[in-house]
Amino acid sequence: MVWNLVIKKLSWNGQGKALDIGTGAGALAIELAKKFPASRIWGIDYWGKLWNYSKLKCEKNAKIEGVANQVVFQKAHASKLPFNDGEFDAIMSNFVYHEVRDAKDKKKLISESFRVLKKGGTFSLQDIFKSKKKFGDIEELIRDIKKWGIEEVNFIETTHEIPIPKLLKFELKTMGLLYGVK
Repeated sequence: MVWNLVIKKLSWNGQGKALDIGTGAGALAIELAKKFPASRIWGIDYWGKLWNYSKLKCEKNAKIEGVANQVVFQKAHASKLPFNDGEFDAIMSNFVYHEVRDAKDKKKLISESFRVLKKGGTFSLQDIFKSKKKFGDIEELIRDIKKWGIEEVNFIETTHEIPIPKLLKFELKTMGLLYGVK
């Protein structure tokens, strides 16, 4: 699955707290909890009418997978995270930023995610970052992220990292993953 790359590139030891921004049905948060049994994972989502997900569905999924005691799900906007500055040791997201309708400026949206990440914390964010319409020039985005005080920023194209059928590669050519350390 494409979201496995998010966890693969999250250079985190599983100690402390992680935040899954735009958790959907909770799959990414649940997988991270399974990988790191001593961790605490928060999954936030707006769960609007356009999506067939809910907090209750996430909680059921976490219970089925045996990690309900590790994962907290709550309704929240990615554009205004209800957490303190530097509250999390790791943040992750999978194809969420381009969907957030109450944030026209996607750079501000990404910056809000970094606000809740501790200095030295790790991140792994996957989206259509090469879409100039949504995010502007990828090199400029990376430069801006570094200006925000992010110590290490890496970018990889998703289609270079996981096997994707040739027919889909054209459709998915803007997919990429930003990962590193604050």
